[in-house]
Amino acid sequence: MFTTVVSCKSKSGNNYLKAAKEVLDSIPALTNKNMNVGKENYSLYIPKSWTTAHWTYAGINYYTLHAPVSETDPNTNVNVITENMQNLSLDVYKEKTIESIKKEIPSAVITGEGDIETNSLNGGWYSYTMEPADVRACIVSYIFPKDGVAYIITAGTQQKDADRYRSTFDSIAKSFKFNQ
Repeated sequence: MFTTVVSCKSKSGNNYLKAAKEVLDSIPALTNKNMNVGKENYSLYIPKSWTTAHWTYAGINYYTLHAPVSETDPNTNVNVITENMQNLSLDVYKEKTIESIKKEIPSAVITGEGDIETNSLNGGWYSYTMEPADVRACIVSYIFPKDGVAYIITAGTQQKDADRYRSTFDSIAKSFKFNQ
């Protein structure tokens, strides 16, 4: 139904990858025909030394940005997915997405929400913490609606690194734009 996908794919840090797959596999919306819609002709700010990748998991196409991997920070990344908003307003869509997170991720605790703007789009954001498979993660998700499609930018890191990365996550989200 309404999807926000945790941002936990990593080349190392098997506990993080295991936790991410547990969460992803538990969300029934991942096979939803409303995914992978909209335009793919967009761009984002990519921080220096971060890498990017395109991949598919459970039928959802992801564009990901990965922070440099280290022993103390194995898994900070950002992903972009798209979903049909089913004729809902941004506020209702965001509310239903948050309800879905609370239902599908029992350890999730919503920690904030608000509005965000790019040069050409108005959107919303919400953040939450969760602890699947003993992994303490902090997630912030940004939603930019355009032509009935939610462009969802989900950023995640360990809870201990959340404050350090939040301005980077905000900068990435605020840079989202459609190419001409």
